[in-house]
Amino acid sequence: MSTVAPYRLARLASLFLSFSFGVIGFGVGVNALVKSNTAKDQLRQNANGATVNIDTADVFKSGVVVTVASGLLALASLFALPSALLSSGRGRYSSSRLLTVQSALLGFLTVFLFAALTPFTDFVANRQAKISAFLGAVPVPDSIIQQVEAGLGATPVYKNIDYLKNTAILPWFAFLFGLTSTILTFVAARRTAAAATTSGFGRNIGGTNAPSYAADDEKKANVETVQQV
Repeated sequence: MSTVAPYRLARLASLFLSFSFGVIGFGVGVNALVKSNTAKDQLRQNANGATVNIDTADVFKSGVVVTVASGLLALASLFALPSALLSSGRGRYSSSRLLTVQSALLGFLTVFLFAALTPFTDFVANRQAKISAFLGAVPVPDSIIQQVEAGLGATPVYKNIDYLKNTAILPWFAFLFGLTSTILTFVAARRTAAAATTSGFGRNIGGTNAPSYAADDEKKANVETVQQV
């Protein structure tokens, strides 16, 4: 008797959404990196000979990790989709071992994404870029820097920058569906393994693979006869 991996449709839907939002998270992350560099270059070009330092190391480093984690979660979900799509109850797609590996990989990447998203979201909500400018060795007053920013339509406050807000919000959906995919795949692996064990026990009771107790008794009798001789 073949075993069917449970929650097939639920896993299929969850993995598809995890893949979709993982791709979206990766896309908005790359978009944020490109637009951030463009905004920095634009501000430096309008500095009128001043040397401009723009420190966004906090969101840059954590944002790169969020982008990478979103992309990896999308790949893991994509590779797990055939298992849910083709799990017809027989073959390697319903293997409890395969489902266990998938749940472990999805779980690791989901935790990885959460660990990156938590500080990044905090940075976007509460911090801003540190901008300083110098004319030779003389620092440019903050009021002049703010006037240049206003003229360019730029702002150092992270939460007021749309591409950073998108990167802080959309990957959370990838985390959510990565978590549900992990749980569903783990439960499916456990139940598939339990069903396979129960099925094997049932075949032994039914006699298909039942041990031959008569044969065992005959072997014992032969051994005793040899010992007596």
